[in-house]
Amino acid sequence: MTYFYRRTRAASASPARPTARAQAALTHALEALGRPFIVADLETTGLSTASCEILEFAAVRVGEGGAVVNEYTQVVRTCGRVPSFISRLTGITQAEVDRDGIPVAQAFSSFLDFVEDLPVFFHNASFDRRFLSAAADQTGLPFSNATHCTLALARRAWPELPSHKLDILARHVGASQPTHRALADVRTTVAVALAASARLACA
Repeated sequence: MTYFYRRTRAASASPARPTARAQAALTHALEALGRPFIVADLETTGLSTASCEILEFAAVRVGEGGAVVNEYTQVVRTCGRVPSFISRLTGITQAEVDRDGIPVAQAFSSFLDFVEDLPVFFHNASFDRRFLSAAADQTGLPFSNATHCTLALARRAWPELPSHKLDILARHVGASQPTHRALADVRTTVAVALAASARLACA
């Protein structure tokens, strides 16, 4: 689940020049998109890693040339009940969690097996990294993959857009609309990542 604050920009303003750190991150991300990589997303029961849990893992493995090679998705059997507003947002119900969910340690282990040592892209990566770090602390399973942010890529690729929410980017690049189910959002993010890479390569 990804959350954003809308960033506004005056129509006549020029995009700010990236810092050296931001430019290096952009360069590394574009290099990673030229090789096999993973795009992933988490659904969670809220915003705080202190009081909320991972509800769903999803990931897509993208091979040479941008072809989708394999997909992974798994609902987690959370310790607490799924909040009603999360069910309304994601469509993930308590009944689905009870029926199809597995413990977070098992789901996280399967996720790590799927991503192997490939670079992983998230939309608004800082959010997902916080929850993965909490899961690593909870389970003792390390997550050490290089991570990249498609939100940052999109901001560099299309600075003229008033917002870089995933649904707005989906319309902009002609991708399927995200649904707040992790796998659907990952599929959209793959399209955004590849479109941003193509746009930035021509810049």
